[in-house]
Amino acid sequence: MIEILQQRLGPLLSAAALKTLPWQLWVLLLLAILLSTVAHVFGHAWMADRLGDPNPRSKGRVTLNPLAHLDPLGTLMMAATTLIGFPVGWGRSVRTNPEAYRVGPRFGLALVAAAGPLSNLLFAVLLSPVARWMIAELQRRRGDVGETFLWLLMLVTATMLVNLSLFAFNLVPVAPLDATHVASSALPPPLGAAYRTFMERYGSYVFIALMYTGALPAVISPLILRLFMILVGL
Repeated sequence: MIEILQQRLGPLLSAAALKTLPWQLWVLLLLAILLSTVAHVFGHAWMADRLGDPNPRSKGRVTLNPLAHLDPLGTLMMAATTLIGFPVGWGRSVRTNPEAYRVGPRFGLALVAAAGPLSNLLFAVLLSPVARWMIAELQRRRGDVGETFLWLLMLVTATMLVNLSLFAFNLVPVAPLDATHVASSALPPPLGAAYRTFMERYGSYVFIALMYTGALPAVISPLILRLFMILVGL
C-alpha cells in the first residue's frame, strides 16, 4: 500500500518530504487498519441488531468503540501482512442468533455477512471527497504543503485503501471470508448446505493455497487499485 501511495502521490511530493516520514507512515497505516476493522465488524453487529437479534447490543458490539471489536491476534496479523503490501486480518467475531432475524435465518445471514464489507466500501466512499480535495490542493501547491497536511493526506488515503482491501477481499467466496455466507445463502438449500460444510472443513486450506500461490492477490490487487483510482479521481 505504501508503494501505491508513493507511486501515485510521490511525483507531487518532494523526495525530502517522503524520506522524512517513513515511520510516521506506518503508524498512520496501523491507525487506518484500526479504523477499517472497527467499521467492518460494526457493520455486522449493526445489521444483526437491525434484523432483530438482541445479542450484539447486549454484548456491547453495536458501537464504534475499537476496544469492543478488535481481536489481538487478528490485528497483529493485519499489521504484519500490511508490511508485505496485502493486509489480511480480522476483528472479534460478532455472535448472532440467525433464528432471531425477522427476515429468516437464510436471508438474514447473507445480509449480516454482506454488511461488513459494504461498511468498508461506504467508509471509503465517504472519505473520497476529502481525498480529492487534498490531492487537488497538493497539485495546486506543487507539493509545497506542511507536514501536518501530508500526515492527514496519508491517513485518509491509507484508510481508503485498507477499507477497499477489506471490501474486495470479502468478495471471494472462500472461508473464512464473508462472501462464503452470502454464496451459501444464495444457492439452493441442499447445495448451499453442502457448500457451507465444505468450506467449514476445507475453506481455510483453500484460502492459504490461494494466498501462497499469489493467485488471490493477483486478482484482488488490481480491483483495489482501480476502485481507489476512481474514488480519488487519479
